[in-house]
Amino acid sequence: MTTVYALFTGIDAYQAAPRLGGCVNDVTAAQAYLESRAGGALRPLALHDGKATRDAMIDGVRHHLGRARTGDTALFWYAGHGSQAPLPPELSHLEPSGRMQTLICADSRLGDVPDLYDKELSVLLGRVAATGCRVVTVLDCCHAAGAVRGEIPEPAGRDRWAPPAAAAPRPELLIPELRSGWAALPDHSRLTGLAACRSDQRARERPLGGRPHGVFSWALLGALNQLGPAATYRELLAAARCQVENLVYEQTPQLIGDDPADRVFLGGVLRTPASGITLRHHRGQWEIDAGLCHGVPSPGAVRVAVAGPGPQRPARVVEVLTGRSIVEPVGWAPDPAVQYPVVFTALPRPALTVALGDRNRDLLHDRLAGSPWLRLPETGEPAVPDLRLDLPAPGRARILGSDHLPVTGDLAAADDEAAATLAIRGGEHIARWRHIRTLANPVSPLAGLIRLEIVAAHPGERIMPPDRPALQPDDDGLIRLAYRPGPGGPVAPEVFLRLHNTGDLPLYCALLDLTGRYRIHARLMPGAFVGPRHRTAVADGRRIAFTLPAGRPPEPGAHIHDWLKLIVATDEFASTPFEQPTLDEALVQPRTSTRDAGPDGHEWATATLGVLTTVPR
Repeated sequence: MTTVYALFTGIDAYQAAPRLGGCVNDVTAAQAYLESRAGGALRPLALHDGKATRDAMIDGVRHHLGRARTGDTALFWYAGHGSQAPLPPELSHLEPSGRMQTLICADSRLGDVPDLYDKELSVLLGRVAATGCRVVTVLDCCHAAGAVRGEIPEPAGRDRWAPPAAAAPRPELLIPELRSGWAALPDHSRLTGLAACRSDQRARERPLGGRPHGVFSWALLGALNQLGPAATYRELLAAARCQVENLVYEQTPQLIGDDPADRVFLGGVLRTPASGITLRHHRGQWEIDAGLCHGVPSPGAVRVAVAGPGPQRPARVVEVLTGRSIVEPVGWAPDPAVQYPVVFTALPRPALTVALGDRNRDLLHDRLAGSPWLRLPETGEPAVPDLRLDLPAPGRARILGSDHLPVTGDLAAADDEAAATLAIRGGEHIARWRHIRTLANPVSPLAGLIRLEIVAAHPGERIMPPDRPALQPDDDGLIRLAYRPGPGGPVAPEVFLRLHNTGDLPLYCALLDLTGRYRIHARLMPGAFVGPRHRTAVADGRRIAFTLPAGRPPEPGAHIHDWLKLIVATDEFASTPFEQPTLDEALVQPRTSTRDAGPDGHEWATATLGVLTTVPR
């Protein structure tokens, strides 16, 4: 049987580096999730805080991950500070930046104890890979995309970064293989890696689920829950990027390493329980077998109900633990001798934080009161809000993103009161769009059963070829399409969309297109059943063009994002309530329909695919 040897290293408390708050939470949740899904196939070793010294981390890679053999997987999951160090001159050909990336151990920079350098980690993991196993890394730290081979204004959360080391490493302090030179460096990295950000970016942590977490670790666990055990590394990266972009600015997760990223995560050892979530009586209280590591949000509006026909038998979540949650039945008395399959029926709306401009601030504050989608930041939250609402001039409203760039043009109104209403309405419209983009069922047996695929359309083809391979996301998780030259100017790219039901039951599917102008529509596929083990084309097999918005000329460098959101359920549901117009249209005519959670009373799951369409320069 395939075995996963995992080293979970999380460091919040350093002896000579700034303290962090969410790293131990990250690796504890990751270990709990994998234990709940891999069972006896997982062989974990945890190094938290003071136990994660440089010697202990090196020993953990050598002697714990080194136990893996052919057919096994060695997983190194690190959450903590990343940094850099000057590159020895003889390695200048390997790093254009002139710097090496480092992981900071609990005792790094105390006396002569150095960081763990990326070149050392390459040698150590290369030795592990030489046994014939697969090596996988998850690095939730700054400079993560360079850890195995600039500054950002106003960070939206705490950075997992420490200042660069002052000097290149002294040879006598390196691992033995590198003390006499660099000949032991592998010529390529024999691993598949998921990194929190590019090598020129910083990874962030912030309060998530009621406690501090790394944004990337949180998003990756959410992607695992959303996509299920058959997801590939590339698919997980694409799903995680969607969630990261919803939470912070200027952090782009990356695939790293030279091993193929289209293999199933951890060799396919994970399993989704066939019954989904179970409600049971344990030690005098009722609980469900899903918790923080499965994506269950903080208590509040979270509700579950017994699945299947008959009267509704709900329960509210009162405490979310790492691997389970405590619930209280509402209006009924379960039998303690019975275990009940349940589904989520209500999830909280994650309100966006907003900053208010100085001019007529009190008016904006009054309009903001009672909004279900927007709120002011609380004490201790990240300094940069999700949105900024401003009244720059009489009868004018402005909405800015966390990057301080306008989300839309200035909004004109009769007076300041009407302008304030427009600003709040626009912010709520954006908040709901972002909520639907990341909507996911924390635990579902349907996760990953329906695959959404984009297939290239060749010139002259009218119907999708049934067996053409799907396009794959790039290393940053996006499918990239490009305009091509035409006799009358640039021509928009056209593709086919395909769904593949890999399960044994018919499943009802609706496909939403979330456009860069904050529109949501289901025109591609309002809803239909897809038969078991069946492939079907979206839009009756017609070619689908990905174009810039109307009125925007296809000039070189122009681009637009679309997010395709697939919602899957065991029974029919209406997709119309998910829809909303563009932001500009919504400010003229507010929408009235709403659906902010999954299909009521049924098992459901989602999948998300990002598409970037560009006009080449």
